[in-house]
Amino acid sequence: MTKRAALRYPDRKISETFLDFARPIIQDLPSEAPEHRAREALQLAFTAWNAVIFADVLNDHGHIEKIRHLTAGNPEAGLLVEQMIARKRELFADDERMIGDWEVTRTEDGINVRADARDPYSLPPNPTRGRCT
Repeated sequence: MTKRAALRYPDRKISETFLDFARPIIQDLPSEAPEHRAREALQLAFTAWNAVIFADVLNDHGHIEKIRHLTAGNPEAGLLVEQMIARKRELFADDERMIGDWEVTRTEDGINVRADARDPYSLPPNPTRGRCT
């Protein structure tokens, strides 16, 4: 069996999974919070998700190391990043899709996210090192 055949892709839209994954950091945003606040929260979730995919699927731990280095001077941010990494590994380990392009809009019903799923093996060899966004 090839690595590609071994990948797991749940039968659920990546945008739904992305929102579920990000729920702990977006649930406390006030309903009237500006769209950019939701985007900032989702950016953190996106970065943590893809860093875990790089580490656990592609065996490239550089992205997680880079995130940890960037948050080393901010214990609160570092803790949040570690919580999101653990959340991905504990609750979403069965989803090995990367999150590609995404966008967020605020509607009358709340936050709407459109996201593209990516096969991690479709990336060129050695994509920009340390970049998950």
